[in-house]
Amino acid sequence: MRSTLIVLTIAGAAFAQSEQKPLGQIDFFGQKDLNVEAIRAALPLHEGEMFPPAGSSNDSKRTLSERVKQVIGREATDVAFVCCDRERWMIYIGLPGASSKPAKYNASPRGTDRFPAEVLSLDKQIEDAWVAAVLSGHAGEDDSQGFTLGSDPKLRTKQMELREYALKNEALILRVLESSDAAHRRLAAQALGYARQSNAQVGALVRACLDPDDEVRNNATRALGVLLGAKPDLAPMIPIDPFVTLLTSGVWSDHNKAVMVLYALTTKRDPTVLGKLRSGALDNLLEMARWRSEGHAFTARVLLGRIAGIEESRVNELAQNGQVDAIMSVLLPQRPDK
Repeated sequence: MRSTLIVLTIAGAAFAQSEQKPLGQIDFFGQKDLNVEAIRAALPLHEGEMFPPAGSSNDSKRTLSERVKQVIGREATDVAFVCCDRERWMIYIGLPGASSKPAKYNASPRGTDRFPAEVLSLDKQIEDAWVAAVLSGHAGEDDSQGFTLGSDPKLRTKQMELREYALKNEALILRVLESSDAAHRRLAAQALGYARQSNAQVGALVRACLDPDDEVRNNATRALGVLLGAKPDLAPMIPIDPFVTLLTSGVWSDHNKAVMVLYALTTKRDPTVLGKLRSGALDNLLEMARWRSEGHAFTARVLLGRIAGIEESRVNELAQNGQVDAIMSVLLPQRPDK
């Protein structure tokens, strides 16, 4: 699989501390049957301006969502500020169009298990090191072992500490993943990706991919995608339906991480798997494929090419060159509405 773009979805203190860089692009998803250009024209932020603006990320997101509502009568389903592609910020805005469906996530867990304070401290150290690495342009990573190790030395050291903890405390991690505390579940989903590879690990990550908390979903789906990238033989254990759900939701991180798993699930081009993806999320993949960040759009382009039956090396060539129309010219005659 082509290396994915390593990005940081900024919120809270990290947003306020972020160095201003040009705003490279504003892209959308969930926009079918909506006037995207009218929405774009109403936004107070424009491509090429310096970003982020003064103030909190929540205030900025609220303003953008309200401008969307002024145009279409409904607020955005999500606003994500993402750093960085070629030293430029990106904004992704979810719209409540015909291609967006309210996702059915799991019920909120009620477990009482929690992590000890020292593990929460390690998690904070990893987060701080990761934010610093991304914002400084040193966010490369090695996923070859089935878990993520950053190229930044400080980040890598802390991730190895999490790996050591996960190998010794898998039972607790699995219990905390059913905790009523979302913050602890977020850490459990991340830590489980560093645990020993097992059926229990895979099953728990798949379930957590539909957690009611978006950060838990993000961490679990990413961990599963990294694991599948290193161990593709695990693909038959993974159902496709949860990831079709994520592709049609109104949340940017659902889309961004779901394609990691779907890439692995479609490598062998099982007709049943491709059929579910075609019938359930074709419009969503096309929206993603037209995003202007190659790192975010590439995998969606490949998935469209596989659905179309285009030979793999040709798919990769078309995807890398951004030739989405060439892929769709093969795929469109296969759509049931054509």
